[in-house]
Amino acid sequence: MHDIAPDVERMARELGGTVSVCVRNIKNAFDFSFNDEARVGSASTIKVQILLEALRQAREGTLRLDADYAVAAEQRCDGSGVLTHLRDGLVVTIRDLLTLMIIVSDNTATNILIDIVGIDSVNSTLRAFGYTSTTLMRKMYDWDGIARGWNNFVVAREMADLLARIARHDALGGEWDDLILTIMGKQMFQDELGLLLPDGVLANKTGQVDGVVHDCGIVTTESFRYAIAVFTNDAPCPGEAKVTIGRISKLVYDAVGAGETC
Repeated sequence: MHDIAPDVERMARELGGTVSVCVRNIKNAFDFSFNDEARVGSASTIKVQILLEALRQAREGTLRLDADYAVAAEQRCDGSGVLTHLRDGLVVTIRDLLTLMIIVSDNTATNILIDIVGIDSVNSTLRAFGYTSTTLMRKMYDWDGIARGWNNFVVAREMADLLARIARHDALGGEWDDLILTIMGKQMFQDELGLLLPDGVLANKTGQVDGVVHDCGIVTTESFRYAIAVFTNDAPCPGEAKVTIGRISKLVYDAVGAGETC
């Protein structure tokens, strides 16, 4: 059996900075950990946890996914997404906002949703799941919060565990976990974990800002299924970080497909 640890260690060393990898078996795969308790800035991967909380509230009946929301000019946010480029007063649904937040990483949609569901609620749900390190502290591009030293944090181990729970219907349950997977499966950015994988096997969420390049997701084939998080921080080149994430992802995929262990 091929041991993937030496290859992961070599790729991490060649990239530089901090690399965290966690794989969680869902079906016919394996668990693997490399520096997976490192707490790093989340970039946009924290949007998975915001999605989780919004759908938890929808399940409880306190949030309606079909409710209309008019996007005001003052809510526009810099960075990724499309809402900031569209007309003032555009009316979308909460479901639309959730979809845009994930599939094009829309920061305007994200900040609106943070206002709706609440930072404290997101963190309370994470703590209830047993995740003590993943934390939402501020909105996207919150310059005042950034000046105060606030940041959003993720941990590869907690992210992969959450994604595995979702895939097993052990997070919110049934249709709600399926909705998370459906939205993540429409992801427009698959050039990291999905760089070297076959089309159609990945549901994921990327994140990139200021030296942070992350990707996390669920890989599903007819034969196997696993959750994976690969986070990089302070790599000298973002492009090299993306390629490294892709190479680690392919290494795991091939090892799982061959029925190997870690």
